[in-house]
Amino acid sequence: MSDERIPAEYSKMDLKKAKDFDKKVRENFMPAIRSTVSQIIEDYGDLEGVCVDVGAGTAIFAIELCKGTKLKIYALEKEKAIYEVACMNIEEEGLMGRITPVLGDANDLPFDDEFADFIISRGAYHCWDDKVQVFKEIYRVLKKGGIAFVGGGFGRYVTDEDLKRMKTLRDRSLGEAAVAYASLERLEDVLRKANISNYCIIPDKAGFWAEVRK
Repeated sequence: MSDERIPAEYSKMDLKKAKDFDKKVRENFMPAIRSTVSQIIEDYGDLEGVCVDVGAGTAIFAIELCKGTKLKIYALEKEKAIYEVACMNIEEEGLMGRITPVLGDANDLPFDDEFADFIISRGAYHCWDDKVQVFKEIYRVLKKGGIAFVGGGFGRYVTDEDLKRMKTLRDRSLGEAAVAYASLERLEDVLRKANISNYCIIPDKAGFWAEVRK
């Protein structure tokens, strides 16, 4: 996509800030990423097929998930500079054949109906102004028999020490937005308004996950 075609709201951050963001995630939240990937593999088995990572950031999570599964992953990110760092990270890991970076908006996912076998979104939920619309899009893109796993938890394998440290950092960074991960009622209300009935809520030491099946 040429710069001329990129909407203005996709270009709010420069490349240096995006690289700084990538560095902070690696330094502070890798235990949560690895823990959640381990939980996904344990709960859903030998995953294969097409996966969409909604709000993939710099693709750190997508890379870890790709290494542990047979999934072909589309890593969707709206912020252009972060998307560019994701491209660099994927290429550096030699995974361009299995992870495809996509510049796009979660409110209007650039994928066909019933495109993905598995949809993951970790840590992007608080960014969605219209959470109902994003869940509608996730459900649209999910194949029949597919699973979506959406939330901001740290997974069941984090140590108590890492949990306390990461939760403090997250809550301080997000401020009031951190409430999105702690409110079961709000999450269930969003799912109901999105007309999604086949779901379950999975508690996490750092919040809640919504598991959606189609």
